Formats: sequence, C-alpha cells, structure tokens
Amino acid sequence: MTYLSAAFSQHFSPGELPPAVRAVLGKPLRRAAVLSQLAVLGALAGLPADRRQLPTALLWQTTGGARAETLLLLDEVCAGSAEPLPYDFLATQPAIAAAQLKAFLPGLRSATCCPLASSDSANWSLLFCLADTWLQEGRYAQILCAHLDHNTERASGHWLALTANPLENPLARLQLPAVAATRAEPDTPDFPAALSAWLNSPTSPTLHLHSAVGNCLAVEFSRS
Repeated sequence: MTYLSAAFSQHFSPGELPPAVRAVLGKPLRRAAVLSQLAVLGALAGLPADRRQLPTALLWQTTGGARAETLLLLDEVCAGSAEPLPYDFLATQPAIAAAQLKAFLPGLRSATCCPLASSDSANWSLLFCLADTWLQEGRYAQILCAHLDHNTERASGHWLALTANPLENPLARLQLPAVAATRAEPDTPDFPAALSAWLNSPTSPTLHLHSAVGNCLAVEFSRS
C-alpha cells in the first residue's frame, strides 16, 4: 500500500520568492533559478527534518520549464556584448534543480523532470503510477511528486509526498484500481489543490484521478 503524507500548493510573486527561501534556509540560495528555489521550498515543506535522510526520489513536471532563463541567455548571446556566465547556462537546465536540492535533502537518490506540452493538462497519474511501483519494489522510502512553473507574475509549486510505510496519521491511501471509476478529477497541474479540498471536506470516501491518455493510468485515493 502507498500512503499520502503531504498535499499542498505554494504560490509566490517574483518579489516574495527569495525572502521565502531565506526564511527557510536562513540564507539566500545564490545563483539559483526559480525552479530550483521552488524545488527547495516545496521539498523541505513536504518532508520533516527527521525524514530528509531517507532514500528519496523526486518526480516533477513542468509546462514552462526554464523558459525565462533560456530567453535571457539567448538575449545575452545574440547581443554579443559579453560571454554568458556559466551559471546563466546552468539556470537553463531543469536538472540543476535536483543538484541544488541535494544539499538540503541528503536522502535524494534520483530526480526525473517530465516536460508538459500544455498548461491545461498534466501527468500526475503517470507520476503516481510510477511512484507506487517504485515504493512497492522498495527502491525508495518516500517519493515527492510535484508540478513547478513560473511566469512574470507568479511562481507556483504543487506537491504530494508518498511513502510505502504508514506514518502515524497518513492523510490517505493510494492504490491503482482494477476498474476505473466513471467520475474522476481532471489531471491538471493544480490537482493537489483538489485533493487537499477533498481531504478537508470529503464528499465521498474515495477520490479518483484519470489520465487524459486513458483509464489505464487511473489512481484512487481513499481516506485513512
């Protein structure tokens, strides 16, 4: 069985993000792209200090990715006024988020970024199916699933933390049903918000999520 230990969303304006990082770390995260800052804030919020040493995987998706950082780098190259600095190039690589997170999450063993083609749909169901398989195989003690994105007005992170071991008070259980339900939540970037609303005011004993690509990736959450 896979258990849900955390479900939350974070939203920051461009000016709010660096102070939020400083408040959590006690220092700024120097030369870190927005996605890296979001990854650090969300991972530390989702995992208490006593669980950050455990073998952990991060599965995260993004629609925009490092688009702003890439456009800035291209402007610098096309202007030809100076050579881009190394950290400007690194900021265009989504994988750098995991490298910068590792310093604060020692148990991080792997991280996978899944780019999305549309801002209206996501692949939470795929992330959950993969996480459930890995947890049942014993590859990791816990897995963080996230959607990270930002634009000129807002930076957002949606997070779920999953574990194979029941904690003292798990929020819910996750399983892959043999038959998909007829009614389900849409697989959109902000699905954790819908899940949190259901946890706080459940209208039924279960909540289902179906992938846009088919019912083969159906996921069911049930109250613990």
